[in-house]
Amino acid sequence: MKIYNVEIPADLEIPELSAKDIAELEALHDEIVRDREEQAARLAKSPFRDYQFEFAGTTTVEIRPPSVNVDAMRKMPPRLRAIFVYAHREHITY
Repeated sequence: MKIYNVEIPADLEIPELSAKDIAELEALHDEIVRDREEQAARLAKSPFRDYQFEFAGTTTVEIRPPSVNVDAMRKMPPRLRAIFVYAHREHITY
């Protein structure tokens, strides 16, 4: 398995998440999406929106592509590894 094109060693234990864990993660994701939508709506109504939008896309820092640190994953508890893998499931290849 690879995440962001980084090979995840087969000896790295990644347990299955329970249906309850997955439901909690999905609920958290939905809440984050709602919060971002509400924030965007508030910003759209703000008298400072033009100023904020002007600088929102301006960056002088080069953004590196996502990666995975396997050594850091080894230090995580197995359940946290499983949550990490679930959260990045769209970026997994085999």
